[in-house]
Amino acid sequence: PFGPTQGDAATRKQDDGGSELRPLSVPFPFFGAGHTGLYVNNNGIISFLKEVSQFTPVAFPISKDRRVVAAFWADVDNRQAGDVYYRESTEQPILERASRDIAQYFPEFPGFSAQWVFIATWYRVTFFGGSSFSPVNTFQIVLITDGKLSFTIFNYESITWTTGMHASSGGDFAGLGGIAAQAGFNAGDGKRYFNIPGSRTDDIADVEMTTNVGIPGRWVFRIDDAQVQVGGCSNTTSVCLTLRPCLNGGKCIEDCITGNPSYTCSCLAGFTGKRCHVDVDECLSHPCQNGATCLNGAGGFSCRCLPGFRGASCEAEESPCESRVCQNGGKCQAVNGTAVCLCQLGYTGVDCQTEVNECESSPCLNGGHCIDLVDNYTCVCLEPFIGQRCETGRPRVPSACLSHPCQNAGSCLETEQGYICECREGYTGQDCRDKLSEGCECHNGGSCLEGNVTICQCPPGFFGLLCEFEVTTTPCNMNTQCPDGGYCMEYGGSYLCVCHTDYSTNHTMPSPCDSEPCLNGGSCEVHDDSYTCECPRGFLGKHCEKAKPRLCSSGPCRNGGTCREADGEYHCTCPYRFTGKHCEIGKPDPCASGPCQNGGTCFHYIGKYKCDCPTGYAGRHCEIGAQGASAGPTHPCPCLSPEVDCGIPSEVKHAQASFNSTKVGSLAEYQCELGYALSQHNHPRVCRLPGIWSDPPECDEIDECQSQPCLNGGQCKDRIAEFLCLCEPGYTGHHCESDVNECQSEPCKNGGTCQDLPGSFACYCPEGFVGTQCETEVDACESGPCRNGGECESYGGSYLCVCPEGFFGYHCETASDPCFSSPCGSRGYCLPGNGTHSCTCKVSYTGKSCEKELLPPTSLKVERVEDTGVLISWHPPEDAAARQLIDGYAVTYVSLDGSYRRTDFVDRSRSAHQLRALTSGRAYNISVFSVKRNVNNKNDISRPIMLTTRTRPRPVEGFEITNVTASTITVQWALHRLKHSTVSRVRVSIRQPGDLAESTAELNSSVAKYTFLDLQPGERYIVHVTTLSGLGMEDHPSESLATAPFHVWTRPLPPQNLTTSRVTATSVSMVWEQPPTGDVEGYIINVTTAQSVKSRYVPNGKLVSYTVRDLLPGQRYRLSVTAVQNTEQGQVHSEPIHLYVTTLQRDGAPERRWSQAGH
Repeated sequence: PFGPTQGDAATRKQDDGGSELRPLSVPFPFFGAGHTGLYVNNNGIISFLKEVSQFTPVAFPISKDRRVVAAFWADVDNRQAGDVYYRESTEQPILERASRDIAQYFPEFPGFSAQWVFIATWYRVTFFGGSSFSPVNTFQIVLITDGKLSFTIFNYESITWTTGMHASSGGDFAGLGGIAAQAGFNAGDGKRYFNIPGSRTDDIADVEMTTNVGIPGRWVFRIDDAQVQVGGCSNTTSVCLTLRPCLNGGKCIEDCITGNPSYTCSCLAGFTGKRCHVDVDECLSHPCQNGATCLNGAGGFSCRCLPGFRGASCEAEESPCESRVCQNGGKCQAVNGTAVCLCQLGYTGVDCQTEVNECESSPCLNGGHCIDLVDNYTCVCLEPFIGQRCETGRPRVPSACLSHPCQNAGSCLETEQGYICECREGYTGQDCRDKLSEGCECHNGGSCLEGNVTICQCPPGFFGLLCEFEVTTTPCNMNTQCPDGGYCMEYGGSYLCVCHTDYSTNHTMPSPCDSEPCLNGGSCEVHDDSYTCECPRGFLGKHCEKAKPRLCSSGPCRNGGTCREADGEYHCTCPYRFTGKHCEIGKPDPCASGPCQNGGTCFHYIGKYKCDCPTGYAGRHCEIGAQGASAGPTHPCPCLSPEVDCGIPSEVKHAQASFNSTKVGSLAEYQCELGYALSQHNHPRVCRLPGIWSDPPECDEIDECQSQPCLNGGQCKDRIAEFLCLCEPGYTGHHCESDVNECQSEPCKNGGTCQDLPGSFACYCPEGFVGTQCETEVDACESGPCRNGGECESYGGSYLCVCPEGFFGYHCETASDPCFSSPCGSRGYCLPGNGTHSCTCKVSYTGKSCEKELLPPTSLKVERVEDTGVLISWHPPEDAAARQLIDGYAVTYVSLDGSYRRTDFVDRSRSAHQLRALTSGRAYNISVFSVKRNVNNKNDISRPIMLTTRTRPRPVEGFEITNVTASTITVQWALHRLKHSTVSRVRVSIRQPGDLAESTAELNSSVAKYTFLDLQPGERYIVHVTTLSGLGMEDHPSESLATAPFHVWTRPLPPQNLTTSRVTATSVSMVWEQPPTGDVEGYIINVTTAQSVKSRYVPNGKLVSYTVRDLLPGQRYRLSVTAVQNTEQGQVHSEPIHLYVTTLQRDGAPERRWSQAGH
């Protein structure tokens, strides 16, 4: 249910619009990642991560995080008709209905319980370019999840249009044609996706009649995993598994509508057809823009762009600014296809390469000297003049440097405000009093990298401009990152968890913020399957792990500069006449005091000055007059020249001059005529002494063809202030940008249909006419179209067949009884239907009339046998023509009892196949057929080539050695009632190293223990066990893989004739004889009472006697001696030999009590 009555919200009525980001109350898993928000777009899609408003559907897969669920991605415009509704729901009736649907369509999840549903409905929406009377579509997306699993249901009620007008490469007034709608899923990584069959083809209009769950117009999918899984029904034979009919990577979907075995192929982008066998010619939809040439390829297309365009579809016009570099901060701007540099103030030239000389206009008055700056100038005034242009007089002030204020050999320079001290290296301060620090200022072991400007390279664990901050917290310090106790590993400023094996399967998906990754009070914000940290003031870094250093703390600004921090950087505000990042550059102006007299001009260079005197004056300060006497400003020169005039400036070709005066210092500006550009060199002209204008500029003609304005191969002709494009045939327009519609002149004759092409046209002629313009009529009967003796009558470019008795049809091709003439021969069965027939071929034959022999493969053999699989191989038919007939091979394998049967289809290019999922120890009949698919989608098969083989049974379980003596070894094992149900016998084997033959015994499967007899003492033996299936050769017996071989040593022989030679109250002396065979390395002596056991190992293989001491009087003891033999795997002990002895009550007593107990 949907609509306003259900509480649905609706998107705005607009073209290509949609909802805002809608937060979700339950994260929705999609393609392996959880999402907490989505967008509902008018164009038939739901998107995650970002809004997708593109109206032309793009072939999946697409990248750039465009993660979408597309029920019907097309150019919807609900301003004309229809509404788009959506809502989140946790209502119990809705959840119960969703749970029932998923349990029905996915039987493997019978206990699925929906916790959240999202319903989006496109109700009676029409297309862009349509009207309120245009066809409408109604369809719906239902998203369902329990928090872990997620599913979607597509419901299609009515689909009547596929494409918008004037878009998607040209839909018509009925909403058909062009690039049709796309339906399916896309992960946004350019790799993972799924297409519903018919996407981006005209067949998508039939989606309301197709299904994958038995209900026409309904498609159901599981979409939480990294790959989309298709819902289905379980009451049909699997055509997809048996035949694997979909080619070119298409995905096979069982068709459950009719209940009969059938299928539908979901094709990859670029392919179509029932079996995805037809390569779509994407160039028919004219995807390439701006006159580009389309090149069709397998599963796709490419565009060959004209000069000036780029992009996958040549949709982007290349800017002429891409190859233009504007200097000195100039910005490039495309003007009528030409790159033009817009210069910063103070610069000029085609590439802004020339600095404007603001001093050319002589702005400084009263003999002041002009110094050119960027977009400005400064005047060095003669005394007693001051002001920006030296326009104001003032009294002279006494020199401030007479008191020698600069210390430590600093140089004193006078300024308007007083003086400035220029300090020598190593000193600073207003009076050069302060000595610069000579050592490195880096803290905590940091090292200096660069001279007096302190730049520190910090050791691990410290940061800051002077390494003054310590890193106190790292991502793995919190001990909360890995909730299952997994190992935390720091990685690139973040961390990785090495989790325990089953954690991911036994726990719900954690939030990225569960581990509290943000440090120092930072707040964690989840973004889909990632997070970001909002750091408090004073901290930065991905996890807020870094403290922001105070950049001004090191005092980077020199010469009295003021330090200010902003946007993570520091800036120095420098005092007058100092500049540079640290105010380190600057010299005081020696001309500031106006040393030049009588109108002399002061020039400042390298901390000094020089006076340029006017006519009639000389001397260092222009203090000497023309008569040789010293003169001051109170004795003006009596012979000043009259005012100088430069006259009217000369004309410049193709330019108009403008000026306000012809006096010295005046400027003359020039404006070029249309079509010409002014050379910035020598512009503007300046009136200079002695009354001459500076050199004139030039107006150069602009080459309007330099920007290549003509498209589609047009030839450019340059004109004054314009250009002319000579277009290739088929194109017109000022830039040859318009394709001439050659069909407007109706060139196709005799009813031919005209199709306009780039620069040309094509005529599609009606039957009976040929030629470029359908101008030639053909004799329709000339080709003899009438069959079975029919007579051809030609008229009006067409023909009519007059059929003999017993035949009918347009070409007399159909017999009244189509099987009457036995068209299939003896190799097939004729089936009449609808006035024609079809042949069902017998085994070993194929062809329309079963006229071709279908040969089987040869040399079938078993390459490898495993417990659950068999690898077989074969050779294709020897005859080359027979090999060309074959489409592939059908491999059928059936258990001998008939309980298991399966057929795999193998492509013709392969000659081997792995049979999988077999039962261990079971025999199978294997048959391989050559297969030819025919037009009726029925398979013709050859005779089979066959063999019988049996899989290996499972090996025994729990195999172990239970007892070893000097002459026997006992082993045991276990057989599972179900796992080993096919085991008929158990084979146990033993041999010594180096022996080729082994001793073997075969036992009934009910026996689980066996003892090997008559073995040699102290020798190594190798033991293993296998299981057998099948009793006789006629049962094709097989043997399991052997258990891992056990290496076992039998015990050595014990010592013999153990007796006592002397017994006292506190000791017993024993004697024995060495074993008759074997290499004894030593003996173990055991002394046992009721309360304790004491042992001692004597590493002497030649020992034959031993005295036990420190015994108690009158006490009964059991004494034992064990022979010890060394092997590669350690010591091997014999059976012990025992002796019971009672010590005397006191020494010297006549008692002697002992008895030999044997082994």
